[in-house]
Amino acid sequence: MELKGLIPEVQQETHPGLPHWKYGTIENNKKIVDPLLHYGCFVLGFDRNDIINHVCEQLKNIKPEIAESAVPTGDTLRLNHASYELADRIYNLSNGYRSFYALSGSDANEGAVKLASAYHHQKGNAHKNLIISFENSYHGSTFLTINLGADNLMKDPFYTMPKYHGVKRISRQFNYVPQEWDNVSCIVVETCSYGNDMTPNSKEFWNKLTRIQQDHDVILIIDDIFIGGGKTGNYIGWKHLPIKPDISTMGKAITAGTFPLSMVLYNERIHNVLPKNFRWEHGFTYNYSMPGILSALKYLDILEQEKILDQHDEIVTRAEQIIKSNGFEIVNRFGLLFMIRKKEYQMMYIIPVNANSEYFEVLENNLMEIK
Repeated sequence: MELKGLIPEVQQETHPGLPHWKYGTIENNKKIVDPLLHYGCFVLGFDRNDIINHVCEQLKNIKPEIAESAVPTGDTLRLNHASYELADRIYNLSNGYRSFYALSGSDANEGAVKLASAYHHQKGNAHKNLIISFENSYHGSTFLTINLGADNLMKDPFYTMPKYHGVKRISRQFNYVPQEWDNVSCIVVETCSYGNDMTPNSKEFWNKLTRIQQDHDVILIIDDIFIGGGKTGNYIGWKHLPIKPDISTMGKAITAGTFPLSMVLYNERIHNVLPKNFRWEHGFTYNYSMPGILSALKYLDILEQEKILDQHDEIVTRAEQIIKSNGFEIVNRFGLLFMIRKKEYQMMYIIPVNANSEYFEVLENNLMEIK
């Protein structure tokens, strides 16, 4: 049957006629791991119907959140208790970061930059309007966030508009010159960039950012979207870094991939500058984040009840052994994200946070076939 409405030769049905198993597909009666787990979203695998069922049952009894601040009868935005419950859990997990929610990583990163701008305007520093990002990075696909990313994302015909003049991308090996930071609003940097082959940033790099953050009142934004959700052994992916961001963003794995959700976390430095009547109008689709909020809460319950993140180091060790024993070089590793290479073959493998013996057996069988 010919299907219309798709991009010719590019889009097709996900798995036409192919069954799947917990961590991938079954092709010719052989299990195949999905090395990327759908770009790091499905860190528990693809069969967590318990999360889906929980969310669907909860939604039956929850009134949709709407932008009731637009209703003449009141000026209060009313949120469901689940939103407050997730905010409280994130506050405790992150040691004091407040949060608000959106649907995509692009949305969250744009919201983070807007929040940094609001901070400076409240302080009377409207001249601080330059955004700094780094080469070989990716922060989203909105007009603003695509300007933050790598140059190869800004080529015709995908991107034809003039670049946004308020962004400057620099090398990760930049030289610190104090006077160059006086007009900078914020720095946006990934916890670890997959666009940079998962090469971890050096301690010297993070130390320079901390100095700029403290000495020049520059807001440090950590894009934790690809890394967070448990891949480093902590739900907050940047927690093991020698850095404390003012704002961070999360997405993808924070719901175990079942429903879309992103979040923006901000510290007391930001909170204390914003006025009490600050009206956050980042977007008006409050209702549509509720499935993601409920699934994030359920995912956090699973992580705690099954003590999944306690297995992190053991899973890392076992993955390293299997990769190396099959003749692969580990180019870089960050948490459960491995960039591996063998001759001309190079691929990133994201190991599930609950990887079991079956997963590792299939992984080894798959790697053995790569010559």
